[in-house]
Amino acid sequence: MRVTLPASRLHYPEITRVGQVRRRLIFAGCSVLAVMAMGTFGYYLLGADAGWRLLDCLYMVLITVTTVGYTEVLDVRSVEYAELFTMLLLISGTGVSVYFLSAVTAFIIEGDLREAIWRRRVRGELHSASGHFIVCGAGETGSSVVEDLIASGSQVVVIENDPVRIDRLARRVGGQSFIALEGDATEDEVLHESGLERARGIVSTLHTDRDNLFVTVTARQLNPDMRIVSRAVDERAGQKLLRAGADAVVSPNQIGGKRMARELLHPGVVGFMDLMVRHPGQNLTVHEVTLPDDTPLDGMTLANSGIRTASGALVLSVLQPEGERYIFNPPPDLMLRPRMRLYVLGDQSAGERLEAFARR
Repeated sequence: MRVTLPASRLHYPEITRVGQVRRRLIFAGCSVLAVMAMGTFGYYLLGADAGWRLLDCLYMVLITVTTVGYTEVLDVRSVEYAELFTMLLLISGTGVSVYFLSAVTAFIIEGDLREAIWRRRVRGELHSASGHFIVCGAGETGSSVVEDLIASGSQVVVIENDPVRIDRLARRVGGQSFIALEGDATEDEVLHESGLERARGIVSTLHTDRDNLFVTVTARQLNPDMRIVSRAVDERAGQKLLRAGADAVVSPNQIGGKRMARELLHPGVVGFMDLMVRHPGQNLTVHEVTLPDDTPLDGMTLANSGIRTASGALVLSVLQPEGERYIFNPPPDLMLRPRMRLYVLGDQSAGERLEAFARR
């Protein structure tokens, strides 16, 4: 069962409890068939000398397992061990039948009930969400974006038309790690349902530049303050997306081509960068921290500021507030000023530690 929204549907991942109930139902059904088959052939073998027919044996199993109690078509008292076999069949068959009925009940009631509860809870989370990120498209590019956003601890809403891709993404990152809307991201109603007006940012990774352009224009109109990052399939579409309101445009084809060239020319450097940023034991990333107006670091040199000791972050570059001038590999005697932007390398929480240190 799916709960219909204005132009989209909350997607219920297949890796939830419903899948477990379905497997339980299949196992119970196979158990019933196994008991019936063993009972039928058991009677048939026991009554071979008495001439018991296979159809009569199956009928005997059915009235025994279901405890209907119609007239017995087989004279079990006249055949050795037939009465004992019937008693064993009654015990095992009744137990299996009860298990099967409970599985059917669970599949009908528990599955729908859990899904209804899940949808109500997720709809409440979606309508109250604020400062979250929206990812349009759950293909390879979109899935990678979602994975990194979840790893950073962000709340993510995914809009995707294909339920198979949503289930694949749910298995990749965990079904409870994001909210999935099954719908067309180019429709205004779907974007509104995703909480676009309260979102912190949106990433459009749809397959055509036209769709990405539509999402960019709509997102900028509905939320002028949010950050918009769009994928450009054709490199020439980048300028159009920027003029439409995108803050940044990424061309996976161009980036992939440059990466492959660097793998040929400078494989050691590329391998080192991957190890530094993606190694599980390191988990390093680059953070941007702006020094506040009342920062106690005002007037201190970079060497005496204590930034490295307090945050564990390495300052890679500084953006001067005057003239928007970058200073790469800043010298130790660089004087820190309010509204300077520091670009530092550190673990996931290094940026937060540095921000707290700059406001102390």
